[in-house]
Amino acid sequence: MTLKKPTEPAIWSRKEFAGNLTGKSAITSWKSDQLCCQWEGVICESVSDYSGSSSNRVTELILSRSGLRGSISQSLGRLDWLRRLDLSYNQLSGELPAGISSLKLLEVLDLSYNSLSGPVVAALSGLVSIMSLNISSNKFAGDLVDLGALPDLLVFNISNNSFSGRLSPNACSLSTGIRILDFSVNLLSGELEFLQNCSTSLQQLKLDMNSLWGHLPAFLYSLSNLELLSVSANKFSGRLSEDLSKLSRLKSLDVCGNQFSGVLPNTFGNLSRLEQLIVHSNSFSGQLPSTLSLCSDLRVLDVRNNSLSGPIDLDFSRLPHLCILDIATNHFQGPLPESLSNCQELKVLSVAKNGLKGEIPESFRNLKSLSFLSLSNNSFANLSRALSVLQHCNNLSTLILTKNFHGEEIPESVEGFDSLTVLALGNCALKGHVPRWLLKCRKLQVLDLSWNSLDGNIPPWIGQMENLFYLDFSNNSITGEIPKNLTELRSLICLNSTSSAITSAGIPLYVKRNQSASGLQYNQISSFPPSIYLSNNRISGRLCPEMGRLKELHVLDLSRNNISGFVPSSFSSMENLEVIDLSSNNLVGAIPSSLSRLTFLSRFSVADNHLEGPIPKGGQFSSFPNSSFEGNPGLYVDSSRSVAAAGNESLTHSNSSRRPRINKLGRSSFIVVTVSLALGFSLLLAVIMLRKSRRGVHDRMDELGKELGMPRRPSEAPESSRLVLFQNSNCKDLTVGDLLKSTGNFNQANIIGCGGFGLVYKANLPNGTKAAIKRLSNSGDCGQAEREFQAEVEALSRAQNKNLMRMEKKDGEVIDPSIWENKDYQKQVLKVLSIACTCTDPDPRRRPGIEQVVSWLEGVGLEGSLQSQTT
Repeated sequence: MTLKKPTEPAIWSRKEFAGNLTGKSAITSWKSDQLCCQWEGVICESVSDYSGSSSNRVTELILSRSGLRGSISQSLGRLDWLRRLDLSYNQLSGELPAGISSLKLLEVLDLSYNSLSGPVVAALSGLVSIMSLNISSNKFAGDLVDLGALPDLLVFNISNNSFSGRLSPNACSLSTGIRILDFSVNLLSGELEFLQNCSTSLQQLKLDMNSLWGHLPAFLYSLSNLELLSVSANKFSGRLSEDLSKLSRLKSLDVCGNQFSGVLPNTFGNLSRLEQLIVHSNSFSGQLPSTLSLCSDLRVLDVRNNSLSGPIDLDFSRLPHLCILDIATNHFQGPLPESLSNCQELKVLSVAKNGLKGEIPESFRNLKSLSFLSLSNNSFANLSRALSVLQHCNNLSTLILTKNFHGEEIPESVEGFDSLTVLALGNCALKGHVPRWLLKCRKLQVLDLSWNSLDGNIPPWIGQMENLFYLDFSNNSITGEIPKNLTELRSLICLNSTSSAITSAGIPLYVKRNQSASGLQYNQISSFPPSIYLSNNRISGRLCPEMGRLKELHVLDLSRNNISGFVPSSFSSMENLEVIDLSSNNLVGAIPSSLSRLTFLSRFSVADNHLEGPIPKGGQFSSFPNSSFEGNPGLYVDSSRSVAAAGNESLTHSNSSRRPRINKLGRSSFIVVTVSLALGFSLLLAVIMLRKSRRGVHDRMDELGKELGMPRRPSEAPESSRLVLFQNSNCKDLTVGDLLKSTGNFNQANIIGCGGFGLVYKANLPNGTKAAIKRLSNSGDCGQAEREFQAEVEALSRAQNKNLMRMEKKDGEVIDPSIWENKDYQKQVLKVLSIACTCTDPDPRRRPGIEQVVSWLEGVGLEGSLQSQTT
């Protein structure tokens, strides 16, 4: 038997395939003087032809994550011996060539995570040997009604595309042995009639995030081999049938985010393999089914945000592998069950917003794996016992006890809590002093004791808590002076690179600045702004100049106290400050003019003091409202007008000159990113970046001062500027004042997001364009911030597609009204939000790159009137 080299047509097809591709990739290593079977990603095998002679033929082409760009060539259809084709995780675009259908021996096709588009039926129908077909995370569209039989198909994954219409009755009859169907994150609609043709071999069915409706059909429960059923984020309604017990092999059931109602069927005894039950955000009522105790392999039980009631009547001793239990936001009553202490693998326990009462069981000290515990908004009692029990939970990192233990004394002596990073004991009307045992919590980052009745002084040892960056003692009865030791908080002096990015295990944390407002939601502890809240106490004494050391501080609220003396000019050294509230105190003297250098300042108030002299000019002060200064008759803007007599007029300078244009690169960085995300998240395509210099703090402030019209030091030489704009930007003449005015002086009310390097504000630019303005913080790796931003600019500026657009809206509109005229558009909103959630994953390793995000957004289909607005 003779072994031959690959035939000429095969070599030609590979060259043609490579010729369609660009960018740095594995194909650049393909050399013409080498046998193609030696090329990276190419696998050959010896095959025999009809004459008995053998030759090497390409049987596998594996180029996953190879940086491929461009379109897929028709020539691939000539590789007639190809059994496996993997082009996943690249940047391929264009339609799927019909020549693919010629690959009669192809068994595995993976084109996932690209930007391929158009219909797929013609290309896929001829794959008679296909066993695994994955075209997920592209922008394929159309329907699959005419897709022919694929008799050997086992895995069919079309998730995260734009397939629309009703599910074809043939979807389940493509193969008699199909095991996995994943149709999630598409635009599919209708009911589930297609399931009538499904083979009992089906093991996984994923239909999440579509527009499917109706009841779950009876024949669904005849799929006896089903192990995973996920239909979350649709419009299903009705009750869960007791026939659920027929799915005896079921391991995961997710029906969250629908309109199911009624009681949960008490038929889980036959689901002995169930590991995950997620039914949150529906309208289920009644009690927890007692038969859940028979699911001995259960690891996740999430029933939050329903209308369940009664006691928590489960025998948790029979659920030894339970890791996550979330029953928050229901109507449960009674005590916490003692049997929970038998769940030795329990890591997350949330029972917030129920009607629970009683004491924390002594046996909870045995929960050695517990890391997140939220008991907030219940009626638990005996805080001293609760802490004495929970101190034995060695891995506990987040402890939320808000709105419990009403009127009790805060314990003076507690041990343990070596792993605690977040402690919230707010709104409990607790009495006593700030306890010294907190000093033993060396890892504590967030401490909330607000809305209590604590008295005494702020203990000086607080300054020794080196990881603490969020401190809230507001709305208590604390007296004495602010200790100088408070200015020694290491995490507020310099960025604490060792501080861990603790997440809240998918359970949002809320911070409420007053009792009537809704809370700000944080899903990651690192997203909390570094803050000191001491407002509404009885603090006296003077402000110490050493507070200027807290360069990482973002929020300083000392309002409604009895603080006297001068405002230290050293406050201008706290270069990341966004909020300063010194209102309702007894401060005297002038407002230091150096505060105008605080370029991140979005809210400032010294109202109701005894200050006098001129209000600083320039910087953020040009746009602060008069309410920031009222109640100080001695303050004035110019000699002819006092603030006390100015009413509600905007602050203006008497002979203001034309505002200078932005033409420098100071350390304070402004980023204006205006990108409209599909369906009306209207953001103009424009980016302005002021690059950070590497000079010292005072040089940086002087630089910005020059931009605001302040004299430049003689020794300071101008630098070249860099202005980065998208191709169709019409905002090339923005000034610092324009940015301040368009964001309401970077008002917190305009915050719409938080990235790894700064906050994002909504804005209305002078020309009427709606925009998002991102301000880089001065903390962290500035070089990394710039590199990541430049990558975003590069990717977004290249992208010209229907989901990166400029849309004209009426004032106040955020979402295009035409979205609600078509149900498909509503689904697209959900897809965009899903992409956004992926981008904010707490684990940076799971976050997609900006080019992948653009690719996904291109896959969100827009039709009709929305397309006409594309630019």
